[in-house]
Amino acid sequence: MSMVRGSCHEGTEGALMAADSGTMVRNSVVGPKVAMVSRVSGEEIVDQSERTGKLMQLPQVLELKRSHTLQRERLVLTRHPIETMRLAVFSLLYQCRLLWIHVLSHHIRVVAGGIFPVAIVIALAVIDGPHELYFREAITYFKFAVWWVGLGVASSIGLGSGLHTFVLYLGPHIAIFAVRASQCGRVDFKAMPYDTPQWGFPASWQDKECSELGEPMFNSLSTDGMESYVVPIFKVLLQVQLEAILWGMGTAIGELPPYFVSRTARLSGEKVKELDDLMNTPEEQDNASLYSRIKLWGLRRFSQLGFFAILIFASVPNPLFDLAGLMCGHFLVPFWKFFMATLIGKAIIKTHIQTVFVIMACNPHVLEALEAGLAWVIMHLPFFNSYAPIIMTAVGSVKDKLSGNAKVAVPMTSGFSFGFLWNTVVQLMMAGFVASIITATAQGYLMEQQKREMAALVERLDSKKKQK
Repeated sequence: MSMVRGSCHEGTEGALMAADSGTMVRNSVVGPKVAMVSRVSGEEIVDQSERTGKLMQLPQVLELKRSHTLQRERLVLTRHPIETMRLAVFSLLYQCRLLWIHVLSHHIRVVAGGIFPVAIVIALAVIDGPHELYFREAITYFKFAVWWVGLGVASSIGLGSGLHTFVLYLGPHIAIFAVRASQCGRVDFKAMPYDTPQWGFPASWQDKECSELGEPMFNSLSTDGMESYVVPIFKVLLQVQLEAILWGMGTAIGELPPYFVSRTARLSGEKVKELDDLMNTPEEQDNASLYSRIKLWGLRRFSQLGFFAILIFASVPNPLFDLAGLMCGHFLVPFWKFFMATLIGKAIIKTHIQTVFVIMACNPHVLEALEAGLAWVIMHLPFFNSYAPIIMTAVGSVKDKLSGNAKVAVPMTSGFSFGFLWNTVVQLMMAGFVASIITATAQGYLMEQQKREMAALVERLDSKKKQK
């Protein structure tokens, strides 16, 4: 079809000439809006849309749609492992084929942006030279980052699984570091930034005596016959900040799979069971708890949240963010708005709140000040002053556990221990995460096949209707 453009006058009017149909379509522009009127093509589009809508309501189509939904629900790795793996492999091969086509069509940019850097890394790994030391250092940093980011991902995956790796790994690591800093009066006993417990191995400084780490650098604070040092909180924070941020980045990345699953389901007209059950629960039902009502109220208004609202939800530890990825995907929140708000909230704000809290809880100087402040408050309260000795004894025992006895809580020092058991639990959770990815990949490939089958059925029904 050829088009002849007319010159633009005041009012900006143009004409389009269709050579094959001879139909003239006027295109009038008013400000930034363009209004196009086409009698023939417009009627055809409306006709086709009405026919398709009626065909989609036929019993054969509805029955096939129900059958497709049931097939996708049954296609899970635990029930049909061979079929799920087969479709997942086919999906992977299909994506590799698309990637290969993209490489052939954009070979120069692909080589420069992907293959060339990979070739450089392989060359650095196999060729001997003065670069070996730096390359090994880079690999060590990479393993360090993968460990802490992976723990963050493990903390986010599995809605309601209860596996929180901050309590299991990052929190104890920060607590042990803070206690050792106050006991030894130094914060520079990490050989390198990656000198942390990882991959089943303890840090190099965990089993060393204070005399091996160096002379104290801070003022002494003697409490109850125990010598400790006044170490500024921000000094300890700087030493554990990197692994804490990496862990927070992992928790943000762990929110992405639910987001993409929910977004894909919304765009394809499918429903996510978790959201469907949640949205269909009456907010005012009598047997619902206050927490359930607050959660329903917040999640049902998630569509109105902007960047800063998502940032606040991600920054403050709260159970309302458990389904945030599903909700943002369901309401088609733009990816970068969701991810950047989640990343900043979890990796920067929330992580620092938790880290500072743990450091303060394990700092004898801070605990001493809190104990003194609490004692003053209790002594000046009319009702509690008679119970002051009992309360202060309990507070003192808690303080001793946080400061004095924390040294014995060094994890992962024996072969079969509590740390070993939790390592096994985390590995099982990561295996479950990989299994969920395989299942989602297979279901996505099956959905594409089902779409083609549905389109073929609609086309056959449309042809039969036209013949009648």
